[in-house]
Amino acid sequence: MNHRKLFGGVVALLLAAAFAQPVSAQRAGQWMWNAKYSTVMGMGDTSDFAGGFSWRGATFDIERATSDNFSVGLTVGWHVLDEKNAGTSFFDQGAISGTAFRYVNSAPILLTGNYFAGSRGAVRPYIGVGAGTYWIENRTEAGVFAIENSNWHLGLMGEAGLAIPRPGGTSLTLSARYNWGLETNDTERQYWTFSLGYSVGN
Repeated sequence: MNHRKLFGGVVALLLAAAFAQPVSAQRAGQWMWNAKYSTVMGMGDTSDFAGGFSWRGATFDIERATSDNFSVGLTVGWHVLDEKNAGTSFFDQGAISGTAFRYVNSAPILLTGNYFAGSRGAVRPYIGVGAGTYWIENRTEAGVFAIENSNWHLGLMGEAGLAIPRPGGTSLTLSARYNWGLETNDTERQYWTFSLGYSVGN
């Protein structure tokens, strides 16, 4: 399937869910906020530029329940990968030899939809999808020199996690997300985030 058609289909489904009339349910219409500490692992072209595992990430979700089991919302984040390279780095403008530090900075802004299994008050596994845009910057620093390249990518996200209830309408969340920035200038961006979150409004 064409990537842009897939993107358009996911966006259409999320918008339809967002504007659907909430069903009669205890949780419908409730807002939830979730702040997450995220670790990051690059894949594909992202890993080729700055591979390895990073402890530098943050994600924030806001969601509105449409039923006891479904929610729609928005997620934003800031995810960083870095790598030290002692060889030669090549660019369109030339090359840098010697020790260089490479960074990938990613800022997703996505509409989301989630399905929660089970009932309120219990540990609830959930799955989610997202569609929107990723701002992604590649940066190389060597001595006093720095080369930057940034682009906006249409993107998709898939997520699986657990919501663990806590007192006072709060919960802890554990989740894994696959982030996919669709091709821009012949480059796709893919990476995983693994997050621990604290949610209010459950």
